[in-house]
Amino acid sequence: MSGSPSTRTTSDPAFPDLRIGAPAAAPSPSGPRRFTIDAPVPADAEAIARVHVRGWEVAYGHALDGEEWFGEPALRRRLEQWTATLSAGPDTEGAPRVLVARDEDGVPVGFAASWPVRDPEPVREQELSTLYVEPGWHGTGLARELVEELLGGRSASLWVAEDNPRARRFYEKLGFAPDGTRQVDERWPQLPDIRMVR
Repeated sequence: MSGSPSTRTTSDPAFPDLRIGAPAAAPSPSGPRRFTIDAPVPADAEAIARVHVRGWEVAYGHALDGEEWFGEPALRRRLEQWTATLSAGPDTEGAPRVLVARDEDGVPVGFAASWPVRDPEPVREQELSTLYVEPGWHGTGLARELVEELLGGRSASLWVAEDNPRARRFYEKLGFAPDGTRQVDERWPQLPDIRMVR
């Protein structure tokens, strides 16, 4: 995305916000909320790491537990990851395209990223790799806007937790459909993923 950040006022209940693999979200406060979407800078690494860890807790807390996933070790690991990613810059080979959503105070409250496709035999040239939003922003349309800004309406693939019909419906509303491919990560075998494409 180039130029100045885009500003949105949200109130569209037709597109509930879910992160990839997330369970049903709590309702958000009533009324429209304003946010901007732009490219993150290295100073955003800590806030993005916190959103990332909180997103994992909300999405996978029913299946994973412990400090490794949701405590200080997880936060340190994500901070290192995002500091390195954002410090490398977008022109680094293999770097993701990352967008961050900010509240009215400029604080990151969600992010989406597209890394080069990880599949050994890619079915699309682009992948929606990561999407997390602070729980207080669920139901505001922010996640939908992040996805559309990131992908620009182009075809893409994504992996979503198999046991998450609500998230799958969210992606279906954005034009994604399961392609019959399933994977199990040995680090969390209790959370198999399915691939969706558009």
